[in-house]
Amino acid sequence: MVRRLLLVLLLFILPINVLATENDTRQSWDDFASKVLEFGKQEEFERAKMMLEQFAEVFPGTESTELTTSEMRIVLNTHNRALNSVTAINQGTDQRVKALTEFRLAVDALVTEEQPIWRQTDDKILGLIEEMKAAVEHRDYEVYERNLQTFLGTYSVIRPALGIDLSTELQQRLDSHIAFFENYGSTHKEELSNQLETMKVDFKEVYEGPVKKDDTSIFWMIVSIGGIITVTLLYVLYRKYRGEKTEVKQYKQVEKD
Repeated sequence: MVRRLLLVLLLFILPINVLATENDTRQSWDDFASKVLEFGKQEEFERAKMMLEQFAEVFPGTESTELTTSEMRIVLNTHNRALNSVTAINQGTDQRVKALTEFRLAVDALVTEEQPIWRQTDDKILGLIEEMKAAVEHRDYEVYERNLQTFLGTYSVIRPALGIDLSTELQQRLDSHIAFFENYGSTHKEELSNQLETMKVDFKEVYEGPVKKDDTSIFWMIVSIGGIITVTLLYVLYRKYRGEKTEVKQYKQVEKD
């Protein structure tokens, strides 16, 4: 009896311990990535390098079976770029911090289920798109080009994190926009307004979710369907009432006869 009770307790405790171990492992990845970026911002690149090397020792560890091939590839690629950046003698501080930020955001996207850090870029990304639209409308292509380069730079930093969190279909739509502006954004000026508007819609979906149908339309559809059902029920009840009334009259007539 005692052995059975111990077995039952183990069955309850083991999943909790496994979950705790998994959470601890993922939290350690996040801690490493956070410290790497912190050291980079302080221009302590040797310490950042040490943290990146330690990260390589614990990632993916026992969690390799829990990650998709795409997730592992993205994180390892950003890790390699970050490590190459901090050890490159010909890169400036801004370039190094950019690579470390890219790594930090990718790991955070992998670890965080709700509100990953990359979502905090919504104001900057959507704001730059609006500024580019305004510049094109005023034919101020110098301002447009300046904002475009800032936009492309920002997107390149969050791109790995998006690759972890977004659906393949939505990510491909974003990449097609980026490809247009990288290759034709300076020459096909007559197409810029439409392209920017379409890109804005897709990026709003990234940050706010897919566009929902008009709640008012849904409300009136429900009211209409409800009204039809109500009228039908009233008609059935009325027919039933008339039928019962007729039967009563016929019964009373039979009694008089």
